[in-house]
Amino acid sequence: MYTTKIKGLGDAARTQAKIAQDIAEKAKREGRAFTAGERTDYDAALAKGKDLLAQLQTAKADAEVLDGAKALAAEVGMPGAASAPAGHAGHLALGGKSAKALSVKIAGRMMTEVDGRKALAPTGTTVTDVPMLPESPIALGKPAQGLLDVLAVQVRAPKYTYLRQSTRTNNAAPVADGATKPTSVLGLTQVDAELRVVAHMSEPIPKYWIEDARALEQFVADELVYGLNVALEGQALTGDSTGANLDGITTTSGTQAQAFATDLLTTTRTAITKLETAGHEAGVFVLSPGDWEKLELARTDTAGNLELGGPVDRAARKLWGVPVVLSLKLPATSAVLLDVSAVGISTDSSGVQVQWSENVSDDFSKNQIRARVEGRFQVDVFQPLGVVEIATAAA
Repeated sequence: MYTTKIKGLGDAARTQAKIAQDIAEKAKREGRAFTAGERTDYDAALAKGKDLLAQLQTAKADAEVLDGAKALAAEVGMPGAASAPAGHAGHLALGGKSAKALSVKIAGRMMTEVDGRKALAPTGTTVTDVPMLPESPIALGKPAQGLLDVLAVQVRAPKYTYLRQSTRTNNAAPVADGATKPTSVLGLTQVDAELRVVAHMSEPIPKYWIEDARALEQFVADELVYGLNVALEGQALTGDSTGANLDGITTTSGTQAQAFATDLLTTTRTAITKLETAGHEAGVFVLSPGDWEKLELARTDTAGNLELGGPVDRAARKLWGVPVVLSLKLPATSAVLLDVSAVGISTDSSGVQVQWSENVSDDFSKNQIRARVEGRFQVDVFQPLGVVEIATAAA
């Protein structure tokens, strides 16, 4: 279906381009300017061609997403389109190619055609589903772009509850006939949680900039989606639950701490031991780019030659065999090691909303618009012991 649509849009766009080109070449051959009729036909063909090109880009982005879903379905042996694993809706896809595909959809819905000319749609709202993938890149053997790629997402009501395990004492043991069975302490508490809005908007932008520059609406959409992704990642790591802030991984009580020990390699390996001792699996390191650089440079010998092998794998982006994601939102000289099943993200069914308007301040009188993107999210820390906060430098 998408192949046929893409071919049709491409052929139609080329036809309009040919019409415009023929008109321009005819006037050039005759050494004259456009007639009024030629100018009208030329502008109409150009506008239709640009609009068809935008539709073509959207169709190609949609096709990429569908192809990715089909490829995943083939890998895991699922019939038809891929679906999310039971128990969660999937994994957030606000970065990389998925973010680009979302941006194309947003940009396409912001524009319309008036009398054959591409124009900004009237003040309004476009709503898209929160983009998700059924599996994280790590599960498919690929490096993840960010923390949000690896955290499972659940769709919930605006106010909800979940269970948090703050302690774990396993007293399971052999029991003689008739004897009292030992009691294990699960340390469960009920957490009341609420989705909170994460949003931002653009500065005022002249309306004609967006209408005249073919890629400007795409740029605006890219920046809005990127900003949402960065803000949500920051809240997931350091949100303090006060005011409108989300709950954060590093501000939740009951997590484990790993002090700096000798060097980064020793410290991070000791953190893995600490997590495994608590009965959790080391799922992902969250490191700052600077600390990741130090770990890579630690692969050189005393003569400065790069050593092959060892605990740091740049190509796969792994440390001690554990996947690594990079973040600019970590507190200074800190890193995090997670059991990915210990933390999750919640969102609602309203999706990502993008609104644009000229009715802000004096925007109308200046012929300017602003765009806003928002969604509702929350961070769920199910098992604080599955989180190790790591000091990456001596105090």
